[in-house]
Amino acid sequence: MVRMLRRRQGALTYLGPESEVLGDLRAKGQVRIDGAVRGSVFVEGELEIGPTGRVEGERVEAEAVQIHGEVRADLAAGRVALSKTARLTGTVRARVLEMEAGAIFVGQALAGESRALEAPKEA
Repeated sequence: MVRMLRRRQGALTYLGPESEVLGDLRAKGQVRIDGAVRGSVFVEGELEIGPTGRVEGERVEAEAVQIHGEVRADLAAGRVALSKTARLTGTVRARVLEMEAGAIFVGQALAGESRALEAPKEA
Protein backbone atom coordinates (compact mmCIF):
# COMPACT_ATOMS: atom_id res chain seq x y z
CA MET A 1 0.00 0.00 0.00
CA VAL A 2 1.26 3.47 -0.87
CA ARG A 3 1.84 5.64 2.18
CA MET A 4 0.61 9.21 2.34
CA LEU A 5 3.25 11.88 2.62
CA ARG A 6 4.37 12.67 6.14
CA ARG A 7 2.50 15.58 7.63
CA ARG A 8 4.97 18.13 8.92
CA GLN A 9 4.61 21.38 10.77
CA GLY A 10 4.92 24.45 8.60
CA ALA A 11 3.36 25.95 5.51
CA LEU A 12 0.98 24.04 3.29
CA THR A 13 0.26 25.28 -0.21
CA TYR A 14 -3.13 24.01 -1.37
CA LEU A 15 -4.70 24.25 -4.82
CA GLY A 16 -8.40 23.37 -4.54
CA PRO A 17 -10.47 21.31 -6.99
CA GLU A 18 -11.97 24.38 -8.72
CA SER A 19 -8.57 26.10 -9.14
CA GLU A 20 -6.32 26.25 -12.19
CA VAL A 21 -2.78 27.58 -12.56
CA LEU A 22 -1.57 28.54 -16.04
CA GLY A 23 2.22 28.67 -15.85
CA ASP A 24 4.91 27.26 -13.59
CA LEU A 25 4.26 26.68 -9.88
CA ARG A 26 7.13 27.09 -7.40
CA ALA A 27 6.73 26.47 -3.66
CA LYS A 28 8.51 25.42 -0.49
CA GLY A 29 7.20 23.01 2.13
CA GLN A 30 4.19 20.80 1.49
CA VAL A 31 2.05 21.23 -1.61
CA ARG A 32 -1.26 19.51 -2.39
CA ILE A 33 -2.88 19.91 -5.80
CA ASP A 34 -6.54 18.97 -6.19
CA GLY A 35 -7.05 21.37 -9.11
CA ALA A 36 -5.14 21.75 -12.37
CA VAL A 37 -1.67 23.05 -13.20
CA ARG A 38 -0.76 23.67 -16.82
CA GLY A 39 2.98 24.19 -16.46
CA SER A 40 5.94 22.82 -14.57
CA VAL A 41 5.86 22.28 -10.79
CA PHE A 42 8.93 22.79 -8.60
CA VAL A 43 8.60 22.05 -4.87
CA GLU A 44 11.32 22.27 -2.24
CA GLY A 45 9.57 19.69 -0.10
CA GLU A 46 6.74 17.21 -0.60
CA LEU A 47 4.12 17.25 -3.34
CA GLU A 48 0.81 15.40 -3.33
CA ILE A 49 -1.49 15.27 -6.35
CA GLY A 50 -5.01 14.48 -5.09
CA PRO A 51 -7.55 12.27 -6.92
CA THR A 52 -8.98 15.29 -8.76
CA GLY A 53 -5.54 16.84 -9.33
CA ARG A 54 -4.00 17.17 -12.77
CA VAL A 55 -0.57 18.44 -13.83
CA GLU A 56 0.34 18.92 -17.49
CA GLY A 57 3.74 20.43 -18.10
CA GLU A 58 7.35 19.89 -19.00
CA ARG A 59 8.71 18.95 -15.57
CA VAL A 60 7.76 18.13 -11.96
CA GLU A 61 10.47 18.23 -9.27
CA ALA A 62 10.14 17.65 -5.51
CA GLU A 63 11.81 15.79 -2.65
CA ALA A 64 8.89 13.33 -2.57
CA VAL A 65 5.82 12.97 -4.80
CA GLN A 66 2.58 11.11 -4.05
CA ILE A 67 0.19 10.80 -7.03
CA HIS A 68 -3.50 9.92 -6.78
CA GLY A 69 -4.59 11.94 -9.84
CA GLU A 70 -2.98 12.55 -13.24
CA VAL A 71 0.47 13.82 -14.20
CA ARG A 72 1.68 14.34 -17.77
CA ALA A 73 5.27 15.52 -17.33
CA ASP A 74 8.79 14.29 -16.71
CA LEU A 75 9.23 13.78 -12.98
CA ALA A 76 12.31 13.91 -10.72
CA ALA A 77 12.14 13.19 -6.98
CA GLY A 78 13.88 11.25 -4.25
CA ARG A 79 10.71 9.20 -3.74
CA VAL A 80 7.73 8.74 -6.07
CA ALA A 81 4.60 6.82 -5.01
CA LEU A 82 1.69 6.03 -7.33
CA SER A 83 -1.61 5.04 -5.74
CA LYS A 84 -4.08 2.74 -7.48
CA THR A 85 -5.90 5.78 -8.96
CA ALA A 86 -2.72 7.42 -10.34
CA ARG A 87 -2.12 8.07 -14.04
CA LEU A 88 1.43 9.11 -14.98
CA THR A 89 2.81 9.76 -18.46
CA GLY A 90 6.48 10.74 -18.77
CA THR A 91 9.99 9.88 -17.68
CA VAL A 92 10.51 9.26 -13.96
CA ARG A 93 13.87 9.72 -12.24
CA ALA A 94 13.78 8.66 -8.59
CA ARG A 95 15.78 6.83 -5.93
CA VAL A 96 12.57 5.04 -4.86
CA LEU A 97 9.54 4.28 -7.06
CA GLU A 98 6.45 2.64 -5.51
CA MET A 99 3.34 1.62 -7.46
CA GLU A 100 0.07 0.14 -6.22
CA ALA A 101 -1.77 -2.36 -8.39
CA GLY A 102 -4.10 -0.42 -10.67
CA ALA A 103 -1.80 2.58 -11.18
CA ILE A 104 -1.24 3.53 -14.83
CA PHE A 105 2.30 4.49 -15.88
CA VAL A 106 3.26 5.13 -19.50
CA GLY A 107 6.87 6.13 -19.98
CA GLN A 108 10.36 5.33 -18.79
CA ALA A 109 11.61 4.90 -15.23
CA LEU A 110 15.16 5.31 -13.95
CA ALA A 111 15.08 4.35 -10.29
CA GLY A 112 16.98 2.64 -7.50
CA GLU A 113 20.20 4.63 -7.29
CA SER A 114 21.20 8.18 -6.44
CA ARG A 115 22.51 8.65 -9.95
CA ALA A 116 18.97 8.07 -11.30
CA LEU A 117 18.35 11.71 -10.38
CA GLU A 118 21.20 12.97 -12.52
CA ALA A 119 20.17 14.72 -15.72
CA PRO A 120 21.04 12.86 -18.93
CA LYS A 121 24.28 13.92 -20.59
CA GLU A 122 23.92 15.72 -23.93
CA ALA A 123 25.63 14.10 -26.91
